[in-house]
Amino acid sequence: MSTVNFSRLSKMGGSGERSGVGQGDKKTVTLKDVSKAAGLSLITVSRALRQPETVRPDTREKIQRTIDELGYIPNLTARSLVSQRSDMIGVVVPILASSLFADFAQGITGALDPHGQRMLLAVSNWSPEKEEAAVRTFIARQADAIILTGFSHTEATRKLLERYPGPVVEAWNLRDGAIGSVVGFDNHAAAAELTRYLIDAGYREIVMVGGAARHNDQAADRTRGFCDAMRAAGRALRPDSVVEFDNPATIESGGPLIQSLLERPNPPDAVLFLAELPAQGAMLWCLSNGVDVPGQVAIAGFGDLSLSALLPVPMTTVRIHGREIGRRAAEVALARIADANAPVPVDDVGYHLKIRSST
Repeated sequence: MSTVNFSRLSKMGGSGERSGVGQGDKKTVTLKDVSKAAGLSLITVSRALRQPETVRPDTREKIQRTIDELGYIPNLTARSLVSQRSDMIGVVVPILASSLFADFAQGITGALDPHGQRMLLAVSNWSPEKEEAAVRTFIARQADAIILTGFSHTEATRKLLERYPGPVVEAWNLRDGAIGSVVGFDNHAAAAELTRYLIDAGYREIVMVGGAARHNDQAADRTRGFCDAMRAAGRALRPDSVVEFDNPATIESGGPLIQSLLERPNPPDAVLFLAELPAQGAMLWCLSNGVDVPGQVAIAGFGDLSLSALLPVPMTTVRIHGREIGRRAAEVALARIADANAPVPVDDVGYHLKIRSST
């Protein structure tokens, strides 16, 4: 027998709501239709949805069977107009090709589900204009909170978020001047630590390969971390010490990148990729073309995607706790939805350097 969580439905629907699509003539199914088909009063059906504990179990089961047969769905828009709550949280990620951001989304949904909240997910492809459009949509749909990736916003987005009455969480980095709460890690420190490790390991010709820093504060901070660590160690930074590729990073881009570096008159003996997918592509290209890693060139990544530890030459990288960032960002948002006066934290989730055979 099909069952329903009436406490959940009680939050979503009530007398007079319209939603769902019926069979045959595609007529919209109303709560009145459920009442008529079940042979019960509209008040009883409405009470079963709003206060299930006040209705007998056999009556609730009869109503549920009728709901299933008719395809009735409570109208959330009507509900939100009354309550000023949508039970939805807007989330913007730059890409979904990387499992890091998929893990981030999983962490968010895992924290939201027990509270009856749902995630509205938008993908910006690293475009501030697309992020702005998503934010406008979230606000128009009365999202209860908004979670963003990083701090790189258009001026219009920043103004929208500063006026937005709900909680705002900026994730994946740590910086001053946040709009609301912050949950992330120090991208600058992580890149600097990985660079210092390569320097201390004795590598002399180190090249950094990173994503375009424009509209991407994480890439900018990682690049700055590499350069600061090199300067602090007295290493020369030439124009070709930093190679920039267009976002989004892909595994396919890694092969041509490492090939071009190895064809230089003075090729690097270590390459630090500040994104994991092209680092994996570079490693696979080397393994397929007889290039000894790390004997001829060391390769390090940033992100610790699952494949990196499983490669024939396991890859040194920085482990990012994407799912944990998502979970904590959602918990911060939920706390401030429940209490507008709750603290506005800066939560440093941290990172871990993973040293493996590729260096």
